[in-house]
This record gives sequence, C-alpha cells and structure tokens, in this order.
Amino acid sequence: MRASVRIGVVVTVVCACAAAVVAQNQDEEFRRLQGGWQVVAAEQRGKPFDVIRGGALVITDRAFFLKTAAGNEFKGELRLNPSATPHQLDFVHADGKVWEAIYTLDEDAFRLNYVEAGGRDKRPTLFATSSESPGTVIVMNRMAKRD
Repeated sequence: MRASVRIGVVVTVVCACAAAVVAQNQDEEFRRLQGGWQVVAAEQRGKPFDVIRGGALVITDRAFFLKTAAGNEFKGELRLNPSATPHQLDFVHADGKVWEAIYTLDEDAFRLNYVEAGGRDKRPTLFATSSESPGTVIVMNRMAKRD
C-alpha cells in the first residue's frame, strides 16, 4: 500500500471515530436535558429579569416546548454542540426563528445565555450580562416528575 493511501485511510478512520464520539456526547446531553425545567432566575442588560420567573421549558427527545410566565408558547427543535466551549445550544422555532445560546447543565440545574440569531448580536460567550450586552441569562431547575 502506498504511503499516501495509508495516510488517507488513517485520516478517514480518525475522522469517523471523532464523529462517533461527538454524536455520542450529543446523545448523552440530550438524554440529560429530557424533562421539565422551570425558570427560577434571570438577568438581562445586567439587571434581574424577574418577569420571566415561573416560565417552563419541556424537552422531549430533540423537541422543545416553552411556556413563558406571561403565557406565550414556543415550540421547535433543539440543536446541541456539547463539544464547544462553552457548550452551544440552538432553539430552532417552528416558525424558523432561531435563538443561539451557550449552556451549562448539571443534574438539577440548567443555565443558559441566549440571543436571537440573525441580528447584529453574536452568540454569547459568558454567563453574565451588562448594560451593553444583548443576551438573557436564564437559570432553570429541574421540575419534579409527576407519577
């Protein structure tokens, strides 16, 4: 086998393995996100954003349903990139709108900072806001499962 062919085979195998690891990480993150989450705190423009407290996000498979504290409802599909630092999440709404976010997740807490995509605002890189930053930081706790 020629050296260039061997190198090509090795590169192909390495890329396939890397893609499998990324897919496995993504599947694991989706598994961890499943269920209901309730907004317990929020910040916008460097100040508390309490009007959204009490809103709920439900994730089923790769779909989301969001009901705000004011009663507005949104639904669509989630896209994750848990390999990015910080982890990235997109809310792709049924109407085509996209919210770009970063997130952290542990067993019972889910925190994100998001902006609406397509405008002048770039995906956030920090879990904080200021009077000049466009994002909204949201802290959610896992809702108790109903029997």
